[in-house]
Amino acid sequence: MRKWNYAVAACVLPAMLLGGCAEQLGLPVEDKRTDDQIISDFLTAYQEGNFEAMEPYFDEDNLLRLFCQGQENGGEMAEVYKKVWELTKDFTFTAEAVEGKEAWGEVTLHLQSNEIVSGIPDAMWSAIQTQAENGDDSFANLPKWLGDALETGGAVDEELTVYVSHRSDGDRIDSSACREFYEQLTGGFYDYIDMTMTTCTSENDTYYVAAQGDSIVGMVETAVQTEGTEGLTEEDVQAYGDSFHAMDGVAASASLNEEGNVVLQFGVDFNRASSTALANLGVISDRVTSSGGYLSLWSTIDSFKQGGMTCETNDFGSGAASSEEE
Repeated sequence: MRKWNYAVAACVLPAMLLGGCAEQLGLPVEDKRTDDQIISDFLTAYQEGNFEAMEPYFDEDNLLRLFCQGQENGGEMAEVYKKVWELTKDFTFTAEAVEGKEAWGEVTLHLQSNEIVSGIPDAMWSAIQTQAENGDDSFANLPKWLGDALETGGAVDEELTVYVSHRSDGDRIDSSACREFYEQLTGGFYDYIDMTMTTCTSENDTYYVAAQGDSIVGMVETAVQTEGTEGLTEEDVQAYGDSFHAMDGVAASASLNEEGNVVLQFGVDFNRASSTALANLGVISDRVTSSGGYLSLWSTIDSFKQGGMTCETNDFGSGAASSEEE
């Protein structure tokens, strides 16, 4: 009993003598840092690659959680994330708490960095065209074209407002309110962190669908037509593929295989192609469904499965696929 009383007495001694008692008893330790110090420490941890120090400040839906954990997972996306970090870690900043707005955790951040993603749209379109024309895996190999497109681009010098949210379970740098902050921190790559490639197959049809979260951005279809192909020549089917060449954001090719069946390769960059043209072709209204103003991956997968297709989503080790399923 005396030993127990002694231990309790020790914990009520001045913190300057025994500051570890709260931690030993499992009690929360108050963070005495100011909000601007929290932001500064967070940014310094990013520069140093100390992702463990950053993670306590993430909401569950923060894509930087995938970015940090993905570099340790060893998948193909890990190499992309590492390249992003190497290209973005050498920024400069100043952070200053906004006087009178301490209750809202408001911090003015001056961040000088570089964008690194301006080449991604063209890289994806090029990969779509190559796979649609050659039938290879240029587009399906998402980490390859995504990583190759990354490079230091134009300078970005902005003043942002960042918010530190104080909660009962700790402080957070809110992923929604501070989205612009996370985008600039990663050179614009924040929107690409959760990219996936979904492959849906049936007996004579295969789709490769790239998405950012639930939003579809590109696809390539390989379809084999086995009926009504008698008498067709290579010139006939090539003319069919050539008929799509005038459509922006659409790539196509057609050929005859050894069995005399028509093999159609059809690719779409949904950021480039006209939604009206795609609807006229039946691409959106039939196979790719629109939900809430964007093309929904999960609605599309459901549609494919209802049509008898088998679908598998590959996140290349990032954890984005399992995160969406939750």
